[in-house]
Amino acid sequence: MIRERTVGETSKFIDVLTENLGVIEINVRGCKKINSKNCAAAQLFAYSRFCLNKRKGMYYINSAEPINIFYKLRTDLQKLSLASYISELVSYVVGNEGNGENILKLFLNTLHFISNDERPLELLKSIFEIRFMSEIGLMPNVFTCKDCSEYVVEAAYFSINEGIISCANCYDGYTDDNIKKVPLSVLYALRHIILSEFDKLYNFKISSESQEILSSITEQYIIIHLERNFNTLNFYKSIV
Repeated sequence: MIRERTVGETSKFIDVLTENLGVIEINVRGCKKINSKNCAAAQLFAYSRFCLNKRKGMYYINSAEPINIFYKLRTDLQKLSLASYISELVSYVVGNEGNGENILKLFLNTLHFISNDERPLELLKSIFEIRFMSEIGLMPNVFTCKDCSEYVVEAAYFSINEGIISCANCYDGYTDDNIKKVPLSVLYALRHIILSEFDKLYNFKISSESQEILSSITEQYIIIHLERNFNTLNFYKSIV
């Protein structure tokens, strides 16, 4: 569950990222009552199995069972704020018209690693940002030079606005804040994030210096290509 809105004193609407329907809105009646059977399954960030009824275009819960509530997210403000940020990204971009299987896998896997302290938060943030953009059809070309079309095997220059790279030989020297010099280690990291199967996606390490460059690239890529600043991102950055 990626978003919730209170309705009256005891009910709420929740936005749920699904495997086959994208993001759908569900009316959860009475979930704030002490004896509510759907309280755990309908809480924020919970991964749950729902049995739904649909009436007049609105989904209602018939029964629900929590699979993983990611409890540890709620014990750390940085974890919670990062989870809120990736939830806002999904909520902003993903509609209810398409298949959300890969995005659901990415979202759940990232929540797992955030919750269990298995990777640095900044690395998880970068992984989610650039893989998410790739899954929604905004994958950058970090493989071949835009001018000579050769596969780049050295440090390159990445245009965040255009989502393309230039090799050192073709780079014309033009500079602005949205052109980043990308060390080979960061280039390899970007390629790994974009191309890896989900079971290998998080299986790499990067130095703190390279992570700083990677974070700058993936974050700016999100903001520029989605044409929006995210309040949850600003809050996350304010407490890191």
